[in-house]
Amino acid sequence: MRLSICILAHHKPWLIMASLISLAMQDNKDFDLHIIYIRGNGDNRNKESYRKFYDISDKSQDFNPHLTDDDGRIIELLKSTSFKYTFHEFNNDHGLDSGAWYKFIQKKIWKQYDYSFFLMEGFIFTSPEVISSVKLFVQEEKCDFLDMGFEKRHMSRNLLENLTIRGKNISEMDYYHQNVINRIFKSFSKDKKFLKLYKDWASYSLSEIKGVIGFHHVPSAIYSISDKLKLYAINLLKRRRLFPPSGDFILETPSLKYHSRKKVNKFTTINNINYHSEEAPYCFGCMCQHLFSNSFLTEMSRKYDENDLWNEADQPFSASALEVIWGILPSWLGFKKWFFDGVHRPRKNFLTFIREDDIEGVCRYLNIYYKNQIRVQSSGDYIKIVWSHRDQRELDKLLGNIFFNR
Repeated sequence: MRLSICILAHHKPWLIMASLISLAMQDNKDFDLHIIYIRGNGDNRNKESYRKFYDISDKSQDFNPHLTDDDGRIIELLKSTSFKYTFHEFNNDHGLDSGAWYKFIQKKIWKQYDYSFFLMEGFIFTSPEVISSVKLFVQEEKCDFLDMGFEKRHMSRNLLENLTIRGKNISEMDYYHQNVINRIFKSFSKDKKFLKLYKDWASYSLSEIKGVIGFHHVPSAIYSISDKLKLYAINLLKRRRLFPPSGDFILETPSLKYHSRKKVNKFTTINNINYHSEEAPYCFGCMCQHLFSNSFLTEMSRKYDENDLWNEADQPFSASALEVIWGILPSWLGFKKWFFDGVHRPRKNFLTFIREDDIEGVCRYLNIYYKNQIRVQSSGDYIKIVWSHRDQRELDKLLGNIFFNR
């Protein structure tokens, strides 16, 4: 099986360092690595499709808070490693990760591979056996689309159509942002099958929830003993069930209930990595990270060409709609959808909702997932390996001196 691992890189050196450390820890390194560098700060003032955005922005000083400038230190970090990789570069824009993936897919690099991982800087493989497990899983299940379960969501259509225009003090930019979201879904709905999925969304059972349901599928090792006791008590109180919050379970928020493996459509475990199938067309993984088969990307490209959809990413705030659409693609294109707990990209704590996507938070998860193998700590904008087990000598070969506290 030919596998590519494609990683978006843009800013904050410690994010790509965490991902490369995680990659270096894998017991199966039979893959080709592609780095997609997102250059610039997202300024597209000279593009016609951005004219109205800048008209509003110049008047209100309201911009897109998700845009950041790139950090050239990332390129130096990559050069310091012994990883063999192919480097690609795209300009930053409001499509964010989805926009970069659209450009990358159009280059058709994926045609060389049976499967392609699309990942973002800061992701962490949750075990040294993730790649080995995935290779076995896709062969056994003939899987074409694998999503990341650490932040799996279901959003009602009503919320989507009013996402930025709820509450008080709604600005002109908020209305513009919402108009872009609705316009992108209208463009995709030119396809009859997509239009049916969009219409059916309003009456779908999970849509009885007016907001968002969140599911967090990660290894239970991240929860402390006190966390597990709390979850056990809440589940017993609210659901009257005795499912222990350890091993295989999927946390549901905001109610802090959790599902056991009995509550998902199909649950499969390979090398201690857990996979579950998902029939809901509207569940999606946050942050646009997926594993795609060659067949999936072939059909996606055909549909996008047929419906002239690639340029939907080239407009302000397009990422808001495109992130949700990734989750709808399997049902639209005719593929089964799976999620798994093999990747975690820290953002907010699942229990406290406090942000933990800083260097200390990322180091904490690396130390949990690779306990007794390595230990890391922060050092300014960099992550340093301060200890490694003698079985991890290959780390010295793959990672440059800047990754170690010597």
